Amino acid sequence: MTVTAIGADPTSLSQIDAARGRIDACLVTLIPSADTWPRRLHEAQRHALLSPGKRFRPLLTLFLSKACGVDQDRLVAVMEVGCAIEMVHAASLILDDLPCMDDAHLRRNQPTTHVAFGESTAILSATALLNRSFGIIARNPALSPAQRTELCDLLSYAVGSTGLIAGQMADLDNNSAASVSEIERVNRLKTGALFDFAADAAAILAESPAGQRAALKDFSRQIGLAFQLLDDVKDVLQSPEISGKTPHRDEGKTTLVATHSLAETKAMLMTYLDNAKLALARAELADMGVLGDLIDAQFAFLQEL
Repeated sequence: MTVTAIGADPTSLSQIDAARGRIDACLVTLIPSADTWPRRLHEAQRHALLSPGKRFRPLLTLFLSKACGVDQDRLVAVMEVGCAIEMVHAASLILDDLPCMDDAHLRRNQPTTHVAFGESTAILSATALLNRSFGIIARNPALSPAQRTELCDLLSYAVGSTGLIAGQMADLDNNSAASVSEIERVNRLKTGALFDFAADAAAILAESPAGQRAALKDFSRQIGLAFQLLDDVKDVLQSPEISGKTPHRDEGKTTLVATHSLAETKAMLMTYLDNAKLALARAELADMGVLGDLIDAQFAFLQEL
């Protein structure tokens, strides 16, 4: 998957594509082969995790940590933590697609995991990926014991009953009376929790000072809101052939797209992105070039609205 963005530096885009390739290669090494017993379980894990994706969360961790001045000899550790985030994301997608959740049949241009392997195998593969993500962090030799402990603790909250899982529960309970602030709260939890962890991980790995870490937290909250709103827009406007996933999954739910015009939705999206970039400016990062192009490429669909 090659990134594009009007006006972006071709060198930056080349670096992003190369980094995505390294992330994909790293993911392959961090989970059992498809021939490992039980084969069906590991085939399902690889089906969900290794399918072509944007890898936006691990890319954010990688380029945020670089912009924060992480030591070059720790980039492998950064990459592996980013891969752990991608595993959690893949696990959440497996569960989100289940018949008891969104009942989706297509994800990343291939059958969803439960369609391809059955519901029980899908649930077990999601559980296995989630467990593996913690192991990758806990056993990373390039991290100090304090960093491993803090990262595992933060990830447990990001995924847990006050984070991603809480957001999924609230999304299932979605009703027509939800206000803008209530919808944003669901989006912050269901989608933003992993963005928060991606930014926190970068700050921890780079040993950022408190002020920079606080600014990155503000950035992650805004970029998470923007990402979810963009996803909701694509759900309405894009065909399965373009999006690669089951469309109209939010029918019957109260979303910002459902309650606002397209112009209003785009204005909200631009506000989230502007706030995210202002937070990055407050973080006083060493180098914003590639990071800025990564964000612009991720939200290039706005140029079509």
